[in-house]
Amino acid sequence: MQVICINALNKPKQIPENKWVKEGEIYTVIGLVRLNVQANKVGLVLEEIDLDDSCFPYHYFDADRFAPALNIDLTVAAEKEELNLEVV
Repeated sequence: MQVICINALNKPKQIPENKWVKEGEIYTVIGLVRLNVQANKVGLVLEEIDLDDSCFPYHYFDADRFAPALNIDLTVAAEKEELNLEVV
């Protein structure tokens, strides 16, 4: 599924600039997780950015930073199995 970044403010200092999202950019969601410690927020794994060990303790992007990218047909994508989301 593709999303667009709508909020790139307040970058944690542990995440390098080259691994941070940019407002207005489109990203591909390849995983999601419920962040129980953070009041059940949803965290996203993005295909384009690897939050590796250098970003510790951050492993996911807050889903509130994104909105669905409306330029793709989600029904067609799901039928083609392009939306292969896995809960991590």
